[in-house]
Amino acid sequence: MITETEAPDTNGDDRPDPIRAAVGAAVREARHRAGLSMREFAASCGVSQPFVSAIERGLSTPSIATLYRMAEVLELDPADLLPPHPTDGIEVIRAGDGPRVPSSDRPGSAIGRILLTDTHRHLEIYEYVTNAGEDLDVWYEHPGDVILHLIDGHLRVELRDRPDVELGPGDCVVHPGPIPHRWTVIGDDQVRLFLVVVRQRP
Repeated sequence: MITETEAPDTNGDDRPDPIRAAVGAAVREARHRAGLSMREFAASCGVSQPFVSAIERGLSTPSIATLYRMAEVLELDPADLLPPHPTDGIEVIRAGDGPRVPSSDRPGSAIGRILLTDTHRHLEIYEYVTNAGEDLDVWYEHPGDVILHLIDGHLRVELRDRPDVELGPGDCVVHPGPIPHRWTVIGDDQVRLFLVVVRQRP
């Protein structure tokens, strides 16, 4: 059954915006190439079939966590499911540009801004601006290396079976993506960070 956090997020007139439409089309095409029914795909991703249907019709946006799960099931990079960036090798991302997506499907989830997803460079760049009242407490585990640079605030990075790392303004941590990891905001100050995921080239 579709949950409240999986409800379609239309513009109010049931017309998907171009980014949602592009993501939905990419997910649908990749699922068909993989030979998966919508029911099989939803079960493998841990979401409901109506939610997958809403994504594929461009009526709902997958969270970053769900996008990662979908890419893993389809044996793709997450960037393969996002709109391509036309480029001549030079990228300029203006302040405010880039789709905003929640970090997870849970209510109150922190919102991330996707600055760049480049399948040729095997590179993903995200920006988060959040506070202690927003949910960042999601375990991630994925291929590639993680570079997290904290600009403002204080953050605890939990690395499963390893000591926690506490970051302050200007601090940076680099770690393998396959190590399960999650973040917690420390204190009441707003946190601003940049996350870079570099995936191994085939």
